[in-house]
Amino acid sequence: MKDRNNYKLDIVPGVALAAFSLFAMSQIPSIRVFKGLGSTPLNNHFVPWLWSGALLFLSLWLIIRGILKYRRFGAGEGGSLWAALADKREVIASFIALGLYVAFMGSLGFVISTTAYVFVQILILTPAERWGRNVLPAAVTAVVAGCLLFYIFRSTLNVLLPVGLFGFGL
Repeated sequence: MKDRNNYKLDIVPGVALAAFSLFAMSQIPSIRVFKGLGSTPLNNHFVPWLWSGALLFLSLWLIIRGILKYRRFGAGEGGSLWAALADKREVIASFIALGLYVAFMGSLGFVISTTAYVFVQILILTPAERWGRNVLPAAVTAVVAGCLLFYIFRSTLNVLLPVGLFGFGL
C-alpha cells in the first residue's frame, strides 16, 4: 500500500520531464533545416518534435497519475518529498552527471568528457563500500569507452565531435 500512496514519485519526475521536454521543444526551431532533395515534407525537425512531444505526453501522464493517486489515497502516508528524493539519489546523481557531461563537452572535448562521465557513472551505480576495489577497473573501462566511441563516431561514422581544450582529434 505504501507504494500506491507515494504519489510524489509520479509527480516530481513528471514535472521534471515535462520541463525538459518543453525546453527541448523550444530549441527545435533553432535547428538548421537541411533541404536535401526537397522531395519529402519531413525535415530534420520531425524527429525532435516526435520525441519531445512523446516525452511531454508521457510526463503529463505521470503528473495526472500522481494527482489521481493523491486524490484516491490521500497524502497522509506518502512521506516527505525529501525522503522520496533520497530514495532515488542514484537517479538524481545520474541526471546531474549527464547535465555536466553535456555542459562540458564543448570545452573539454568528447574524449575527456566521455571518459569522465563514464567513470563517474560507474561510481554512481556502484555501492560505496565497493569503490576501493572498482576504481581502477572503472578508470580503465572509462578510458577504453571514451577512445573507442570517439574512434567509432569519428572514423567509421564520419561524425564531427568536439575536440575540446587539448585538441584530441585523434
